[in-house]
Amino acid sequence: MPPSLEMGSLAMNLPKIPLDKWINAVVHWLQDNFKPLFAFIMGIVEPTVNFFQTVLTAPPTWVAILALSLIVWLITRLRLGVYTLIGLLLIDSLGYWNQSVETIALVLTATVISIILGLPLGILASRSARAQNIIMPILDLMQTMPAFVYLIPAVFFFSLGAVPGIFASVIFAMPPTIRLTNLGIRQVDSQLIEAADAFGSTPRQKLIKIQLPLAKSTIMAGINQTIMLSLSMVVIASMIGAGGLGSVVLRAITQLKVGIGFEGGLCIVIIAILLDRITQNLASETKKEKTSTASWFGKHWRGAVATILALSLISFPAVSQSASSKPTVTLTYVNWDSEVASSNVLKAALEKAGFHVKLLEVDLGPMFAGVASGSADGTTAAWLPVQHEAYVKKYKDQIKDLGPNLEGTALGLVVPSYVKANSVADLRRDAKEYDNEIIGIEAGSDMMVQTDKLIKDYKLPMKLVESSSAAMAASLEKAYKEKKPVVVVGWKPHWMFAKMKLKFLDDPKHEFGQEEKIHTIVNKDLKSKNPKAYKIMDQFYWSPKDMEKVMLDISNGASPSKAAKDWIEAHPDKVDKWLK
Repeated sequence: MPPSLEMGSLAMNLPKIPLDKWINAVVHWLQDNFKPLFAFIMGIVEPTVNFFQTVLTAPPTWVAILALSLIVWLITRLRLGVYTLIGLLLIDSLGYWNQSVETIALVLTATVISIILGLPLGILASRSARAQNIIMPILDLMQTMPAFVYLIPAVFFFSLGAVPGIFASVIFAMPPTIRLTNLGIRQVDSQLIEAADAFGSTPRQKLIKIQLPLAKSTIMAGINQTIMLSLSMVVIASMIGAGGLGSVVLRAITQLKVGIGFEGGLCIVIIAILLDRITQNLASETKKEKTSTASWFGKHWRGAVATILALSLISFPAVSQSASSKPTVTLTYVNWDSEVASSNVLKAALEKAGFHVKLLEVDLGPMFAGVASGSADGTTAAWLPVQHEAYVKKYKDQIKDLGPNLEGTALGLVVPSYVKANSVADLRRDAKEYDNEIIGIEAGSDMMVQTDKLIKDYKLPMKLVESSSAAMAASLEKAYKEKKPVVVVGWKPHWMFAKMKLKFLDDPKHEFGQEEKIHTIVNKDLKSKNPKAYKIMDQFYWSPKDMEKVMLDISNGASPSKAAKDWIEAHPDKVDKWLK
């Protein structure tokens, strides 16, 4: 037998290393034994994020923009201050000021934490070859591991919201600060170090008075890269409820809203350029473009900043009082058209009842994990008894099923009414008309798994194409306008049934199961903590026709909140039953 075949045979007989089980065991052990530590971290990080947000949102928007522009001018250059003013005014005119503030707060918090942890580690690596040999491989792992992987332990340790997003951002973004701090200190001229030793300088004096000042530009370059990497995590972190501009971009991606995606991306670009130029200017020793007036202010900028912040803080008590006067309810949902509609309608109803409602847009797994942990009070997006049965069983001791909020759903393969196929079996005969493709949705969803099984059981000569819910609907609508045959993975209620004449293909083998119902799931402690909200969520119930009306309005360009409020105003009798 050739050596290559022998090696291949040997490799095939080697047992699989259960690395996944080891990692799961470590994560669960940390989760069970370090709860006080994670609670302590949340107790520090959350107030920091809230502080940055409050500073920028408490005063009127124009006051905050002028204050920021003035501060940037005073500590950098007049030209950059003008850019800040124009850029932030553009963001506000696009309507994304609050989301941008959330993003800035996330990035600043992640950067502060990265600097606090990264600078000492960089200094340690520069002073010890052994420490450097230990730290560098860890940094390689932190930078090369796909950023999505960090979201999994982040959700386990901190559930949903800004804190897990910052946790993932710090892991991904901290390495440049450590690397370039280490590099900058090591590049300091050895003759200067020898001269300092000759004059009897202590290691601390050498570090503070010689090494750090001379390595300043390199260290600032590392901090600059940390800021940029933190900003690149914005969209990824929005998958676990971090919010900000990442949610705008993610929603645009999943719904194929090109214009909104471009607006959100443009706001991120403006913030990225602003933060990049500020750090670059802080790294340079001279600022040639300052005018004499700016130079005067430069000597007194601390007092100017303190005055601006003091004026801004005048409005804090009123904001805090208005926020605390309303009890808060947090709803979480997956960015599916149906769940966007139901979550926003329930939000509007709860607000009518006097609640302050927060919406957390996340992926499917984090949605159930968030309700179970209590970081979200509930969700209206549980498809039962089949689609989400595994999640409900997993968290059965931590959640409560309030029953269906909508009945009459259907799932399966959907085609336009003009095609001749009427059953799944007909696709075997007509596969070429559909280019041998079934247009699917998000990879890994239960419906995709069931469709894979359906293709095998019916022996269809077709390929399942992974895409997204929005891409599926867009492909169907495009083919419908051109009167072309197309088959997609679909469900009802969905706005596409209100806009097009469609039909489900008969499925004698019941691959998708029988009719599903959409249930409301809440945290087990909600009834005792907030009985009024619990009662309203328990009584929330509407029809597929109601949902499709809201979904269609959103599809036609209305914002989810506007479409929900319009529906609430048009159906006072139904809403009164929920609020009774």
